[in-house]
Amino acid sequence: MTLKTKNKSSNTKNKSSNASICKVYKSCAHVPCGATMNKCTPSYCYPNSSKNWNYCNMSNWKSRRYKKYKSSCSDESKCVLVKTKKNNNSVDVLTLHNKMPYIWRFLKPETRKHMVLLAKKPIKHINIPFSVFSHTKPNSRFINNMTKKNRNRLYKLRKKYRSI
Repeated sequence: MTLKTKNKSSNTKNKSSNASICKVYKSCAHVPCGATMNKCTPSYCYPNSSKNWNYCNMSNWKSRRYKKYKSSCSDESKCVLVKTKKNNNSVDVLTLHNKMPYIWRFLKPETRKHMVLLAKKPIKHINIPFSVFSHTKPNSRFINNMTKKNRNRLYKLRKKYRSI
């Protein structure tokens, strides 16, 4: 009886300690989408939207105004090395921002129109608590847990931006 209780307490201890372990990767190219690692510049990637996007990583840009974010970096000396594959579906944020005027020429006119309309809207209107076109098919449980207002917004936005 005591052996079982001891095992249960050790299992719960292991689960809680695993949740707080931070991760580091071999290089900036090995960081998966949606994760961050110090000393890497932010980038956009696919299938998730971005990687290395936090204040610490913004401090790696050359501009002086981002140097103040250096204090937000966490200590990675005790982090666990995680082996991952390189992600080739990513591009540096500054590279994409610099090339956007040229990329614009390759977009469909309808896509351009939607981008301009979205850019003109205030942030509170475009900051929705869900992804309109998720890379995974949303299950009915996810949609049912949304508020009725957000569910209606999701369906309306999907219908409007379906042609992009």
